[in-house]
Amino acid sequence: MIVSAALVATVAVVGFCGPALLRRALRARMPGPLRFGAWILLLGSMIAAGAGAVATAFGPGHEAARHLVARLRIDALRHQEVLHLDEVLGVSGALFVAGAAGAFAVASVRLYRHQLRLRDRHFAELSIVCQASRAGVWWLPLEEKLAYSIAGKPDLVVLSEGLAKDLSAPELAAVVDHERSHLRGRHHRLVGFAHAVSAALPFVPLARQSPEFVAAAVELSADAAAGRRHGPATVGAALDRMHPVRSKAVALRLGHLASSGRRHKSALRVRDSVLVLLASAVLPLGTAAALVVAGAWTATPALLHA
Repeated sequence: MIVSAALVATVAVVGFCGPALLRRALRARMPGPLRFGAWILLLGSMIAAGAGAVATAFGPGHEAARHLVARLRIDALRHQEVLHLDEVLGVSGALFVAGAAGAFAVASVRLYRHQLRLRDRHFAELSIVCQASRAGVWWLPLEEKLAYSIAGKPDLVVLSEGLAKDLSAPELAAVVDHERSHLRGRHHRLVGFAHAVSAALPFVPLARQSPEFVAAAVELSADAAAGRRHGPATVGAALDRMHPVRSKAVALRLGHLASSGRRHKSALRVRDSVLVLLASAVLPLGTAAALVVAGAWTATPALLHA
């Protein structure tokens, strides 16, 4: 019972405190894979703790708990059978886990089908509007500054003619490489996975805010990949021209690009990466261990005098 309660509390702590660590991960100067690793570590530990809590509720060793809660019987109809607290919680938890898994599966299928329909519709429309794909890039005859990519077979990288007129050749090449890095890194799948998790657990802050985090993280990762090839200043100049009105997301990206050329960047990246990953691991493990120790310490006198 102590372990189950500690795992349930761990789910709550990680689910509600995890977003603060994710915001720290976005601000930290760390490689993209480690940023995604912190997110997966928090999300995975929360799911594992929830599944573990349900598993322990049905496991052996609950005789003492049943004895302690035997007086808390749901017997309003004066039936002979007694529902124990741990049994009720175990069944409720199992139903909750099954419902969340079903919602995740349904959301994943819907998002996958939507992605296929989106790619097919764009490919059909681009084949009509655009004259041809040049160097793997489709050019829209529009004056607006547009640049996006769609995963599929084949992958699509779409830019507008207006963007080509406003950017220099190096800046335009950096934008193209930014979009291709999204495709190489399978960023569209990460975004889809985050939306499916949010649909399965919309009331958990960590899951609900995952799409926003992943959307920002994939942009930072693509910026870094383009910056390694074309230079952070070139990527930053292109981003600044494309978004004259800076949102918080654009300001975050420009800040990361500007800091890429500063001194001691390697030391800062290592320090920030270690701190974020360490906090992501310590939060679930430390919470569970502390609650188990506290529960055992509290229950030991009662067990010794039983």
